[in-house]
Amino acid sequence: MTPGGVSSMTYEDADIFAFISKKSRPVSAPEKVTVSENETLSGGNSASKISPENEIGGREKDLFKEISGSEESSDPATKPAFEELPVPLPETVTETDIQNPSGSDSKAFSSTFSGASELSGLSRAVPAPASSFYPEDSYPADFSEKEELPFEMFEAYDVGISGASQSLVEAFGIVTTGIEPLEITPSAATITGYIASARRSEIRLGTYVVVPYEDGEKLFARVGKLQYRQEFAVDDATEIHSRRMLNARASPINEADYKFLACLDPLCILYRKKAEGALTRRMADRIPRPNTPILPVTDRLEVQTGLNIPEEGIFLGHLSVGGELVKTHSEPETVAYYLRNDYSMGDPLIFRHMLICGSTGTGKTFLSKNILRQFMTESNRYRLRNASDKARKNPCLVIMDPQDEYSQIFEDNETLTDDDRFRFESENVACGRVQSTKAFVAKVDGQKYPGDKSRAEQIEFTIPFSFVEHNSWLIAAAGMSELQYIGLEVLLGDFFKSSVPHTYQNFISHIENEGTRTYYVDSNRIHESSYDGIVRRVSSRFFSKVFDRDATPISDIVDKIFKPGQISVFPTEYISSPRIRDLIVLTIMSLIVDNKLNTTGIDAIKETPIILALDEAHRYLSKANGEHARLIISRFADAARQGRKEALGLFLITQDPQDIDDTVIKQINTKLILNLNNDAAISSLKVPKEYERRIPYLKKGQMVIHSPDNSDIVEILGLSNCVVRHR
Repeated sequence: MTPGGVSSMTYEDADIFAFISKKSRPVSAPEKVTVSENETLSGGNSASKISPENEIGGREKDLFKEISGSEESSDPATKPAFEELPVPLPETVTETDIQNPSGSDSKAFSSTFSGASELSGLSRAVPAPASSFYPEDSYPADFSEKEELPFEMFEAYDVGISGASQSLVEAFGIVTTGIEPLEITPSAATITGYIASARRSEIRLGTYVVVPYEDGEKLFARVGKLQYRQEFAVDDATEIHSRRMLNARASPINEADYKFLACLDPLCILYRKKAEGALTRRMADRIPRPNTPILPVTDRLEVQTGLNIPEEGIFLGHLSVGGELVKTHSEPETVAYYLRNDYSMGDPLIFRHMLICGSTGTGKTFLSKNILRQFMTESNRYRLRNASDKARKNPCLVIMDPQDEYSQIFEDNETLTDDDRFRFESENVACGRVQSTKAFVAKVDGQKYPGDKSRAEQIEFTIPFSFVEHNSWLIAAAGMSELQYIGLEVLLGDFFKSSVPHTYQNFISHIENEGTRTYYVDSNRIHESSYDGIVRRVSSRFFSKVFDRDATPISDIVDKIFKPGQISVFPTEYISSPRIRDLIVLTIMSLIVDNKLNTTGIDAIKETPIILALDEAHRYLSKANGEHARLIISRFADAARQGRKEALGLFLITQDPQDIDDTVIKQINTKLILNLNNDAAISSLKVPKEYERRIPYLKKGQMVIHSPDNSDIVEILGLSNCVVRHR
């Protein structure tokens, strides 16, 4: 302690450096110090001949004289060392006391620091820290000798931001090297950003940001990790600290006491080849400079280009992060997600197939209606490679409907307002009824279709047994052995060569005949046990309820089902037997696939682009666990592989994607994933780990979309309204 209750400390620790760096620290007022203005400004005529360096040194010596209250001693023993500077005790007076002195102490306090303004020359001698965050004209100005001390302006320090450009005011923070070095390699990157306390609540995992370069290019990135680090060396993992924080009288936690860091995952570099050229992207091959601002993305085009989302196509939803829509300064402010639907980069992606999966009650049907409606616009046309005239045609949408909900596409959604329609129009979202919707109802003995959910035209049909001639698996029950299946094909082949009418009842009468059995068994064409097993499995009562009923055979109305621009719905909810439902669905599927894949086929199917929407797809495309399933899967795997060139697109809907055979899943390009809680289902979708963790927490209408040929994997929100009736 020095006389007057002033402690001594080294020159490096003195408050003078706080003044230079524009930081304040609490100080205490000295008890007995008086400094006259003449003493402070002494120097006489010699001042004009003193160099700036000597002038600063002389001012420092004068300051030491003023604080000690006496002239410099000539005795080396009593002479104070240059590196020691008396500093007031910090616990006596706080910063608030300094800024608001009152009473008798205020006079002593002001006189104490009146001479200290000489130190402002040191402030000018030290250059201001360079920062790209503040424009040069908005950086706090140097303080003159007659102005107040810089630390008294601390609370108003951020006022300088008001002079910055709007983009800098909106900045989340800056790129920093204070934690980890900036680094980009061919396989990874380390880019850490310090997030200002005022913007911390706006940052989420997955938030999109841009970091500008000096030449106009921008790094487009996504927040991949968030973390807190202590600003000061304080142990906050103690019992005492926790009790203080939990005490109702304790002050709230000061965000500025902690470093809030965001680790950025670079996605690409945004740039223009020419000033007026189109915005494009390339791989992240540049590293941003330290202290560069981290800015929110406010341009819709930057988001779509950065994520490689087409600017037009089939509307699927709006880009979101954590269930909140991404907003921009564009009009409209949301970012629409479109599925590529042109031939600029190959065939439209619908012909590389789409999967919608989610648990029951997550809105699969609602979403499917909104998406399927987008394909049924007059302007949406596709070309057929083998067509002689190379003309483009509207697609035919064929829907296998187990819940009798899709015929409602024939009806308008009466709850839509004019504002809804205006908003849809601004983003090219098709809405409103499709008048060409028709319901094709299978005639089943003992079952009646109510048809009360829409006013769409209903056309009744029956399945002729002749369909089985080339699709023996239609009556091959699950669990039939390979030998039994081979024997069934032999029996069917001989039956269809006969002259009797080719009906189901005639076939059963033929194989149940004892003479027929003796012929095949005695000639060793079919083993006895296999023959009996075939008869037992094929002579099922439910087959007789489906085949050859009193209605128009489906083969006679093919041209009515597969018409360009038409929606053909096949409801099966009214059928109580699951086996009959499966038979009807598999018949329609085989009718489409056979004619699309064969070199010769029915022109109405061969020459029409077809989108086959299959609800509960896991029932028909499940993993092969027998000869029956293997035959079905092999056929539809071929359809999935060749659909692109034959203008056949599969639109699969399921809550159990893990049950769909891998050969089919591998052919699906676009996957829309709603909420799933089944770990096996999530892992079967092969999405990145960071998105796997999100899937169980997705809200209704919120989804992850994985379409490698269309965009990076992102999160989107579907429409809150259905574009057609949904009840």
